[in-house]
Amino acid sequence: MIAGIRFFFREWIYLLKRPRTFLIMVCIPLFVTWLCGSAYEKGYFSDLKMGVVDYSYSAQTREVVEAFRQSPYFDIVGYYENEEQLEEAMKQGEIVGCLLFPSDFTKNLQQGRQAEVLLGSNAVNMSYGSTINARGSEVLGTVSTQMAVKSLVAKGSNVEEALAKMNPVGFYTRQWYNPTNNFSYFLSFGFIIATLQQVLVYFASISLIREKESGKLKEIKKVHPVFQVILKAVVYYLIAMGTWTVCTWVMMDQFGIPMKADWEVWFAYSSLFILSVITMGQLFSSVMPNPVFATSSSLVLTSPSLVLSGYTWPTMALVPFYQKLANVFPLTHFAAGYRDMALMGTGAVGQEMHILGWISGSCFVLSCIFWTIRVRHIAKKEKQAPTPLVQEAEQAVQ
Repeated sequence: MIAGIRFFFREWIYLLKRPRTFLIMVCIPLFVTWLCGSAYEKGYFSDLKMGVVDYSYSAQTREVVEAFRQSPYFDIVGYYENEEQLEEAMKQGEIVGCLLFPSDFTKNLQQGRQAEVLLGSNAVNMSYGSTINARGSEVLGTVSTQMAVKSLVAKGSNVEEALAKMNPVGFYTRQWYNPTNNFSYFLSFGFIIATLQQVLVYFASISLIREKESGKLKEIKKVHPVFQVILKAVVYYLIAMGTWTVCTWVMMDQFGIPMKADWEVWFAYSSLFILSVITMGQLFSSVMPNPVFATSSSLVLTSPSLVLSGYTWPTMALVPFYQKLANVFPLTHFAAGYRDMALMGTGAVGQEMHILGWISGSCFVLSCIFWTIRVRHIAKKEKQAPTPLVQEAEQAVQ
């Protein structure tokens, strides 16, 4: 018992004697928290710079342009003479989208025919393209209805009759849980937890193997190898969970990121994720020949997780092979449950918690087995090695 307590505090002393190590584990996740919170604070695209080419300059085209100017999503930066100038402006970064009115636009409106306008976007950045298409369509739909209603009212209809003729089936939309499409609600926590994962798996992956490299296994031989694995995991769990708690509080209190789930569920879910990362790192630490191989292998495994986890691109949009591969990473299961808990407040994340528990348990058991075998193998080799007196005698004989 006493040997275990000494071993526990020995790991803390090791970290505290290396301020840079402790600084990385605590300060980097906090820095990324502040960075994501402040950078994504707005949560949506606005003031997208738009250019206009108007071959049919009239009151109607100006009305459409003014509607875009009034929208918070767009910023009309100016008019261009032709499509060539428009394209060159996109290449130079002056604009990211455009409105192009053909020469017969006004004529078609006056003669009761449908008039078309080109809504263009620079889709090099897909986020620009999707926002311009979605929000621009809303603006054009509203303006189109207003023009048609005005025309019918001018012919003698009242506003209600005109609206009924233009929109015989009315509809409205409602988005549950994230009505403003605020991307910071899910991206921020994704980048923070991915950063914590990389830092944590790095230090966990050297936590065991560095004892062999330092030649200090004799100092800890009174502690069973299984308890060595457990006690080191507890140290890194306490540091990571403390850091994660502060990060969560900052995101919620300072930047308004929601968390509707019960704190008990959120704590249990976060704990399972952190334990799965620690035990995965320890598994690499127990089987790799040295710290360089251990850290390299663990980072190679976890680095693709942000891409495959569903934070930056929905997992369901991946090809079937990568959908299955994504299940290997703890971050995938954290991402799946986080959105439900944070935005919907549901605690129905039992399946994801079960998988995270299974990953943690499997990696822990394997780490204990491999580390026990390794420690005993090293101890056996030390017993077989000749003592200094025997070595001196052999040298004297020679």
